[in-house]
Amino acid sequence: MRKKIRFTVSPEEIDDDTSEIPSPPKKTYKDPDGGRQQFLLELEFIQCLANPTYIHYLAQNQYFEDEAFIEYLNYLQYWQRPEYIKFIIYIWRG
Repeated sequence: MRKKIRFTVSPEEIDDDTSEIPSPPKKTYKDPDGGRQQFLLELEFIQCLANPTYIHYLAQNQYFEDEAFIEYLNYLQYWQRPEYIKFIIYIWRG
């Protein structure tokens, strides 16, 4: 025996007006500090890569076998450009 399904709203009463659907936000996310924090974090990491002890640590923990890490290193290649390289400072503490 089939049960009869009863709608609380008839199909005629359903409003197909899509004007109430919210539109996507007009403003996209803007970094509040203009990318300064990311710049400083990447700069610090680049400077760490000049440390042979840190490179050894990365190798021992198999970071160089991690595809995501390698892709990140490739991304950081932009630091070789003159407008960025001028910020790199490595102080030898040997």
